Amino acid sequence: MRFQPLAFLQDAAPGRAGRWAVFALLAMLAWLGFEQLSSQLWFLPAGLRLALLWLVPTRRWGWLAASEIVGQAVKSLVLGFDLLSLTFLAVGVAPWFIYAAVVYLLRGSRPLASLDSPTRMLLFVLAGLLGAAGVSPLLWMFLVTYEMSVADTLASMFRFMYGDLIGQLVLAPLLVALAHGALLRQWRPGLWRDLGAVVLGALAIFLLLQAYADLAIYVLLLAFAPLFFLGFRHGWEGGALGTTTLGVVIQALVAGGVLTVDVTMLQLVLAVVGGGALVLGAASTALRESHKALALRHAELAAKTEELGALAGELRLVSQRLVRLEEQGQRELANELEYELGHAIHALGTRISLAFREVRDEQGTRFLESLREQVREIQDSLRRALRQLRPPQLDTHGLRQALENGPLREMLDDSGVVFEASFEGPADALGEDARTAVYRICQAAVREAVRLEMVRRFALRLAVSPAEGGGHAVALGLDLEFSPYAQHVPPPQPVPGISDRVLAEHGSYDIEPIVHGHRHEVRFTASA
Repeated sequence: MRFQPLAFLQDAAPGRAGRWAVFALLAMLAWLGFEQLSSQLWFLPAGLRLALLWLVPTRRWGWLAASEIVGQAVKSLVLGFDLLSLTFLAVGVAPWFIYAAVVYLLRGSRPLASLDSPTRMLLFVLAGLLGAAGVSPLLWMFLVTYEMSVADTLASMFRFMYGDLIGQLVLAPLLVALAHGALLRQWRPGLWRDLGAVVLGALAIFLLLQAYADLAIYVLLLAFAPLFFLGFRHGWEGGALGTTTLGVVIQALVAGGVLTVDVTMLQLVLAVVGGGALVLGAASTALRESHKALALRHAELAAKTEELGALAGELRLVSQRLVRLEEQGQRELANELEYELGHAIHALGTRISLAFREVRDEQGTRFLESLREQVREIQDSLRRALRQLRPPQLDTHGLRQALENGPLREMLDDSGVVFEASFEGPADALGEDARTAVYRICQAAVREAVRLEMVRRFALRLAVSPAEGGGHAVALGLDLEFSPYAQHVPPPQPVPGISDRVLAEHGSYDIEPIVHGHRHEVRFTASA
């Protein structure tokens, strides 16, 4: 089973004391090892302390405290110091609790996620800065034993603080990156190429300073500035690795006597540039992750859009089938009504006509005449109903004739509405489904005009033109013009009958107000 350091460090479940005892022992050995590598430039155990406090939940902080305090005790015993003195408590015990209090205030009881956002990185750097600032007065009080002026006292405190801060910047982000496995994700040739270029550039400037020490105030910053490039291009992991590498190079040069620049100046520049590179790297990582998440979201939305497009196509086919079934049902219903009722009414009229020959009195004649008139009205009503269900002109004479002189015109004439129609293009060249859709849309609009009662003019415009992908582009305009004497004009609202047909044809339906009326615009593409 693969060992995952982050899962182990952030484990807050009860028990597992044996594993944590082994970890505390290893942490103590690491603390002693880093303490031996410390120098005037940095205090590396401060970086180990900050990284562990940041990664481990507060439930396990007792093991961290024990490992560091025991390490401090081992060091004191080796050097011959008294463990029961106030100096040991101030130097060996108090610093850990100061760091722990700062981390707890800034982070909380639970570890935060990776340092992949500027806010988290700023909190991380601020925790180290505040911890170092809180520890430096204690170190000065118990480690400096001779009198100093106020200026020298402050300078000494800043040296202690800078030592801790550089140790944190050099070691803590790298340990966090290793625990999160971030460096493994960044393990590519580009990172090492850029890191090598940064180190070579820094070495060139340091060698220049060895020859001309007076140029330090002019070119020293140039040796550290490439850290911003690493942070920007490779994220906070690249910035952490670059800061550690550059710190090791500086320490090696200072220890070898090659670099004679003031250590305090080196600490100050490395602290400012290193911290800025880490924050910039965190911002770059957050931006890169947001771009990846956005690209993934776009891919998901594209897949959903494709699925919805396919579903819309299927729904369109289903709607067209339902419309065809509806038309077929209306056609069959019209045929059945004509066959059943039409023949019966015609037979009744014939019998009434024959009864005229047998009736001689005037009263009977008037009665039969009244019955015959009622039969004629029934026949006329039935004919109108049948034409509404399925106008014969639509099948025999075409769409244009059915619209110009069919039942719709009769409905408008009976209601006193002026009807105007204009056609452009081969309207009768449309397929059966498209012809039926256009007729039903016009029928729904005519019914709406008759229902409102205030409509005085109904204008129909039908334009049919070839479509780009084949078939015909249908543009239908329907104007309902109200009487200028109408006091209350209804607001523009879609007609359900039109909306249903347009939806079945996968078209567009727009309504706009005109002078004293409404305009319904319908557009769709009819297949060839």
